Amino acid sequence: MRKSEIHMHSVFSDGEFTPTELVAIAEKNRVSILSLTDHDTFEGLDEFLAASSKANIDAFPGIEITVAFHEFQLHILAYFKDAESILPDLREEVKEMADTRADRMRQLVDRINQVVPEEFRGKILFENVRRAAEGVLARPHLAREMVRLGIVPSTREAFEKYLVEHNVMRKNLSAERAISLVRESNGIPVLAHPGERTYALYNPRQGREYSHVPPLLEELTSNGLLGIECVYPYHEKIGKVDYYKGLAKDFGLIVTGSRDFHGFTTHQSAKILGETRISDRFFEQFAEVWE
Repeated sequence: MRKSEIHMHSVFSDGEFTPTELVAIAEKNRVSILSLTDHDTFEGLDEFLAASSKANIDAFPGIEITVAFHEFQLHILAYFKDAESILPDLREEVKEMADTRADRMRQLVDRINQVVPEEFRGKILFENVRRAAEGVLARPHLAREMVRLGIVPSTREAFEKYLVEHNVMRKNLSAERAISLVRESNGIPVLAHPGERTYALYNPRQGREYSHVPPLLEELTSNGLLGIECVYPYHEKIGKVDYYKGLAKDFGLIVTGSRDFHGFTTHQSAKILGETRISDRFFEQFAEVWE
């Protein structure tokens, strides 16, 4: 069984490492199947694919797209045979999503400036947050700026005290539209972390119980979904890996798994990249779609 990591993030979204550094970590960890899936951007893929080629790693382009589904949001992972497969329509939609992220960050900075302790109000500047990001803007970039300014001692506390409660939601592609664009590029749309509490089908805080998951997943499958991320740290923690594998079997979906690697932004050490216990059968199934 080959080691894989097909859900990871670089400095082009909210990860710690550059694409080249991620490939070096994968090589050190003896990972031989790899995909870069930054949030709502393709910017780091050229660097990633070039580094992977030099390391003789089986690598393919990916992305993690935030989508609107009913009244909530999900993350759809998408995997492509090569960069040339990604059609211009999808690239343009992704570029527009990156622009939307910048607008949302301006609003979020304004909102957080109003709720931090009085001595810090107005000190968070959009341009300083932007300067910390090499690609699309994400909340971890704002969290780091809040640490730098001394508002909070850690990025974790920035999220716990401010960035969850006062988050600004943005308008996203519909799940149906995103899946359609991916399929038009002969790509493989996979539902990310369906039970991970946020951006998930199962979310009891928002009124979605396990009884709601199968019909919602059936709807996504009818829209063209091809896979589901079953083996995932939180699923393992709560003992639900087999539950999601069962749903994959019921709906004829490809089973994938990952560590969702970010590095320090989610308190992960480099050694866990590629440590998901999962068969590499998914890679054969991906190749069958790409043919």
